[in-house]
Formats: sequence, C-alpha cells, structure tokens
Amino acid sequence: MELIARACACTLCLACIATLAAAASSSPSPAVKYVSERPGWQRAWTHEAMEPLYNASLRPDLDVFRGRIRLLSGLGVANQLRRYHMNSSRVKRGTAVVVVRGGRVTGLTFEDFNPAFRIRLDSVVSELQRHQDAGHIKLEDSVFILNTRDVPVCSLGYCLVPMFSPVKEVRPGGKAYNEDLLVPLMAYPSEQLVEVEPADKIPRGGIAIHADEPAGSEGSCRWFVRKFARPGGAAAEWIDVLEAGELLKQEAAAAAAGGGKGGEGGGGVEARRAMEVAAGERPVSGMAAYPAPAAALARYRVALSCDSQAANPGLAGLLATNSLVLKGRSNWAEYYYRLLQDGQHYIEFDSAFATEVVKEAMLKSQAAKYAAIVERAQRFAYTYLSQRSRALYFEKAISEYNKLFGEGYMQATVADLPTDRPLAMSDILALPMYPSTWRQGLA
Repeated sequence: MELIARACACTLCLACIATLAAAASSSPSPAVKYVSERPGWQRAWTHEAMEPLYNASLRPDLDVFRGRIRLLSGLGVANQLRRYHMNSSRVKRGTAVVVVRGGRVTGLTFEDFNPAFRIRLDSVVSELQRHQDAGHIKLEDSVFILNTRDVPVCSLGYCLVPMFSPVKEVRPGGKAYNEDLLVPLMAYPSEQLVEVEPADKIPRGGIAIHADEPAGSEGSCRWFVRKFARPGGAAAEWIDVLEAGELLKQEAAAAAAGGGKGGEGGGGVEARRAMEVAAGERPVSGMAAYPAPAAALARYRVALSCDSQAANPGLAGLLATNSLVLKGRSNWAEYYYRLLQDGQHYIEFDSAFATEVVKEAMLKSQAAKYAAIVERAQRFAYTYLSQRSRALYFEKAISEYNKLFGEGYMQATVADLPTDRPLAMSDILALPMYPSTWRQGLA
C-alpha cells in the first residue's frame, strides 16, 4: 500500500485515486476514530472560558473603533452598504446584512449577491439560530454587515462601522493590516477529534488541494507543493498531494449511505449537503474552496496546510487530528490564529523548506517533541473550535459591537424596523442617524 501511495504522490487525477482504492481492498487503509468527548479535557462553552480568545482577537479588533471620537450610527451602517454596493461590484456581491430581532436571526442580501457565497451567510444564520434556540447563547438585537468573501474590506480608516469578516491579514507581531472584525466561519464544522493510531499512519506528509483552485503566486506555499510534490518532483518522495474534490465526493457518498461519522462534526444533513455542493462546484474567486475531510490527512504522520487566495479554512480540522500540522508561512488569519503559537500548536515552514521539515518530522529523535505539539493542537481545537464555542464568540462580538453605538442604541434601531412584512435591504439602507426613541429622548 505504501509503495502504491508513493507512486501516486501528488495524485490530482481519478486514475491514482482508483488505484489507491483498489489497493485498499487487499491492504485496508488505517482505521479512523472520531472522538466526541475526551476525559479530562474541557470545552470552552462559557464566556469565561473563551476569554483568552477574546483578549487575543476580539478586543484588539474592537479597540480600533473604540478609539474613535464619534459614536457609530445606523446611518453609518447604511452609508457603508451604499459605499460598497455602488462602488465595488466584487465586494457588493459578497456583502450581506444580519438582523437579530427578538431572538430570531435573519440574513439579507442584495439581488446580485453571488450564490457561491450563500453557504457563508446561511451557515451563520442557521448556526446562531440553532444555538440560540438551544439556550447556549442569548443574542442581543442588532444589525451588522457580514462580509462573506475571504477578502478583507476595511483598509485602515475606510470603514464607518465594523465589518464582520472571516479573514484579514495580520503582521507577525499581531498588528493587523485591516480593520475588519474577525468572526468565526460557521460553514465548516470541526466538532470531533479525528485520530489514527500512530503506528498505522503513513510515514509521509499529506496535503489536500482542489485541482482547479488557484495555486497562488510563484514561490508561495501551495505553488511550491504543487510544483515539487508532483510525480518525479523533488518533494514527491516525502509528500503526497490528494485531490480535495474527490475526497469530498467520497465523504458525501459515505455520509449519504449512512457510513459516515457525522462528517467533521455537528452540521448533520446541512453539512453533508454543503459537502455535496462543494464537491461539484469549481473554486470561486474571493472564497477558499470547501476544505477536504480531515480524516484523509489524519492517516498521514504529517498534515500540511497551505494558504491560497486566503487563509485555509481546513486548518481547524487539521488541528483536531493527531497528525503533526505544518503550516505554511502566511499573514492571513482567522479569528483564532492570534492565540495559536508556532512550535506549540503547529510548525511553521517556508515553502522552499517543506521537504526538509517533513523529513525532520519522521526522525525518531523528534517523536516526543512533536507528540507534545500534536496534543496541544488537539486540545486547542477541542477547547475553542466547536460550533458552540464559535457561536459564543459571535454572541460576544455582537454584544461588544452594540456597545460601540451607545447604550440601547442598537436595540432601538431594530425596534424601528418594519414588523408587518419581511425585511429587505432597502430597510437597512434607510436607517437614520438616530432611531425614533432616541429622537424623542426615550432611549
């Protein structure tokens, strides 16, 4: 099996996948175990437990706006929407608004919203509603703009109000290049630890890449791996490249047949359908492709993560595996990245040295060191990256965002929105500087 796997290094074709599948019938793939509960480990399911994440990411993002003299306003929300919708066709097609009113979460879009980004909006709405209904969170009334694209939109000083975004660029020292307010991606659940017995792991590095996803600029992590891990390439002896789209199709088929383990966590039928859609869709400019199932890379001793047009949304799933995670150097960051540490939760590498880092990870002399890193990574994922923890982060972000407008302001703004018909973007564009109760001095 190992010899065939080596021959299929950089497998980006159906033929190699078929060969591996045929080999599996005579030499079974390592068994994958999904762990929902680990004795002695705690989930961050309270705001107190989430404080380290708030201190590392949420509060620094909000401090930018707290430091401004003028209070934010509903008119600022409306004007921000106008600015994007009138001046940038790319941004407007990925811009949505989320309204929370009386415990109900609603998503609004312009007519030309790109359907490819719908998964990002719908997952936020459905997951927040699910955890609100379950009593895990208590959302305040609010109106906020959600950027569903993997492209930050708040260049320094540009945004009138915080934009809730999935990614932005952060300097190595922690200072951000953009003023977007980072919030969790809810579309890719990572609820369970995913494990393969260490003795059964393939003694190589593995990475999953969509065949038609942009590889990035020359010299980038993904470009390097694609170029040098292909058959006959300098890295092919140590790194296998798996086709992510095929892995998604296999996972979706197994889940539909009842043979899956809930995918990567708590999304259920919704997550399975999302995987099915992702497996049949071409990657879209402005949004990272749906990540491959973590189980495929848990079979390798080392799992590589490379950013492409933005942060790799599959990193959370890789951290939940008991494989050593190698993360390509990059300034892209999701909301939890500033709490991760190189050498503690993963090993950062420059693309030109990917092979050397993988080879070092195979040394017996490094086994104890890397086992400790794997355990810390899994504990981090188990603690902070469940859907319930992400919903808590969203709840806190909305609460702190509301405070920027002044006490009671956002609740009064939501109270002025129409109740006799479904909400529309035109209602948000009509938001005034002050809600009616404020003008009457009642707020």
